[in-house]
Amino acid sequence: MLPAAPQALIAGLAAGTVLSFSALTALAPATGSRPAAEASSQLALTGLGGLLGGVAGLAAVRRRHRGDAAAAAAAPRGRRELVVSRKQPETPEITSFELRPLDGQPLPAFLPGQFLTVELTIPGQAKPVLRTYSLSDWPADPGLPDHYRLSIKRQAAPAGSDLPPGLASSYLHDHVQQGTRLRVLPPAGSFVLDTTADTPIALISNGVGITPMLAMLKAALAQPRPRPIWFIHGCRDSRFHAFREEVQKLAQQHPDRLRVHVAYSRPQPGDDGLFQSQGRVDGALIQRLVGVSAQYYLCGSAGFMDDLIQHLRHSGVEKSAIRFESFSRPSPGASEADDAGADGTSEAPVPTCQVRFVRSERLATWEAAPAEQSLLELAEAEGLKPPFACRAGVCGTCATRVLNGTVSYAATPSAAVPKGSALICIAQPGSDELSLDL
Repeated sequence: MLPAAPQALIAGLAAGTVLSFSALTALAPATGSRPAAEASSQLALTGLGGLLGGVAGLAAVRRRHRGDAAAAAAAPRGRRELVVSRKQPETPEITSFELRPLDGQPLPAFLPGQFLTVELTIPGQAKPVLRTYSLSDWPADPGLPDHYRLSIKRQAAPAGSDLPPGLASSYLHDHVQQGTRLRVLPPAGSFVLDTTADTPIALISNGVGITPMLAMLKAALAQPRPRPIWFIHGCRDSRFHAFREEVQKLAQQHPDRLRVHVAYSRPQPGDDGLFQSQGRVDGALIQRLVGVSAQYYLCGSAGFMDDLIQHLRHSGVEKSAIRFESFSRPSPGASEADDAGADGTSEAPVPTCQVRFVRSERLATWEAAPAEQSLLELAEAEGLKPPFACRAGVCGTCATRVLNGTVSYAATPSAAVPKGSALICIAQPGSDELSLDL
């Protein structure tokens, strides 16, 4: 199949030649031979007609390309519409959504551990809702993935509170079905497996934190250089044990490289043989299972990771060997594991600050006590609706220009922070006055 421009040129030449020849034939005398000069003239006219037809064909292609470019420019930058090709319940809380391209074009490649930002148009919401979810699968061809898989936990309403259940996760579980189209941003995130090292790997998770670990596990097993891998996961019981058969199959295929250990905190009758220990995954269990120098990757609830980070550091594990990600509010232990501040400095939060939202012409007072609000929460309390997705400094969606003053971070942002901006979902004022471009 020829590209569009050569096709149009050939079609135009052919059309121009046929039309010119037809016109000359109709005007020619019915009988008698034509002089040679007349024949040459008519041949030249036929050639000119073909040339003009070819130029017209190329012009049509250019017009079409300009139209395509205009349509692409009108579409939101970086966003792409995918279709849900499969919806699969994994546990009573977690459901997987397999996404494939509508146009048959390759999907952007991603790194093991990265996430996808989904833009949802939810009835009753004034603007699209953005949320980030880890990619839970790894393609056979990492350079050309044919699908993405998101495994999403339905966020229930917190016990004993008046807060509603998770808006986005409830919508996905209840309303998104096979055939639904979803708009997504390209894969992103810095919590990724280091595939260049030879060090043993410990992939440690609890609950829905297993999702990026699956992508990391499959990517590690696909490496040409074998590395010992510990896959350690904690959950309540067999009903809430996501991807049990998938991980078990990988362990059977790689018995010399992969060691799997699952801890059930509250096993049910009939769960015998499905887990290796009873209780929670903690530092003592990790130390007993791994016991060698390794790269540690942690994902799970904030308290879970807090305890593990502190235990690993106290056990002598270098900070550079501990990598973690949480999409919940950063915890104190997490911020102690890394120095706060996007640029290597750490401005201490101030007791009180006058925060000016310049574009909205709002002035608000931020106070450290009784509750240490983030700047995102302060903006929301003022009726503003800044974009956000993770509320944990992971996705970078909430990046906002700082026009005056400084900020302090509750934990080191995982996402890249543009110069002169702040991730307001985990930022607090670091100066007595602060102006934001909101």
